[in-house]
Amino acid sequence: MRRALLPILALSLLIPGCKAKELEEKLAKKQQELEETERQLAQSKQDNKRLESENQSYQERITQLEGELSQVNQQLAELAEKQGVTMKELAELRAEKAKREAELEDFKKVFDGLRKLVDAGKIDVTFRKGRLVVNLPNEILFDSGKSKLRGEGLDVVAQLVPALNSVGKRDFLVAGHTDNVPIKTARYKSNWELSTARAIEVTKTMIEDGYPPNQLGAAGYGEFDPVASNDDEFERAKNRRIEIILMPRLGEIPGMKELLKG
Repeated sequence: MRRALLPILALSLLIPGCKAKELEEKLAKKQQELEETERQLAQSKQDNKRLESENQSYQERITQLEGELSQVNQQLAELAEKQGVTMKELAELRAEKAKREAELEDFKKVFDGLRKLVDAGKIDVTFRKGRLVVNLPNEILFDSGKSKLRGEGLDVVAQLVPALNSVGKRDFLVAGHTDNVPIKTARYKSNWELSTARAIEVTKTMIEDGYPPNQLGAAGYGEFDPVASNDDEFERAKNRRIEIILMPRLGEIPGMKELLKG
């Protein structure tokens, strides 16, 4: 495209007066358009690289869970061959295997249901602190300093709910997060209040869209659980987010009742 502009420049040198000035202005405008196109292309490549990395993180977690299932199966086989193995030990391993399989199946259902939104760049699905997390960036949800969902945010939440419902009776925590820039308005005295209000707003919208209220919770973390450095605006934007977290099924921990009683 740069080579295509050279004839215009050469021609402008041969044409006097207004025509030369007009051609120079056109050349400058085309140059600006070229630079903007190159900037958008660079940003697009960067976004695609980030999405590929997050999808890879999801696949790595699936691979890890499948490896754990394989290990449990091997332990079951080894125990079955050994003499003296108790029925209790065998039952505990089988229960652990069933729990891992159910968790893996739920992860797959959530991710498959949200694949279109992930591919469109609206949301991210990742693993954080050992939990499946649906990450909604703030720019599609709220205006700065506000807790009312924008139209695009309402649409995204409406598309989320069917996918989350597909995993059955599972609990989700809606968590609000901000960057570290202090806020102090008549309505919100700190980022704690703002992040909590946003989490509650998303939770209420999910309920209106059909998710059971007894399977939802809302929490505000303010700026105290960042995923980026807060060193510049690009990094701070990553921290302004809503996370919808699939809560783990811990089940009953052996010996816990006795410990609490004792």
